[in-house]
Amino acid sequence: MWWDHDLGWAGWTAMTVGMAGFWILIVLLVVAVVRSGQSVAPRDGAREILDRRLASGEIDVDDYNQRLDALEKTH
Repeated sequence: MWWDHDLGWAGWTAMTVGMAGFWILIVLLVVAVVRSGQSVAPRDGAREILDRRLASGEIDVDDYNQRLDALEKTH
């Protein structure tokens, strides 16, 4: 008969904690899969960064042209 193999309160507690841990792992796995599937914003190209630096006044036109020439030679 089954009543001879009662786990007692410790067994039930261990099973409850184990089941909660199992479901937490499942939820974390689903979250990780969903996050890995999200698209990442593309990085700005070197030319766009150079244009932005000129527009903000960080570099002048001569510096812009020198850097642009160097950039075009590498590509």
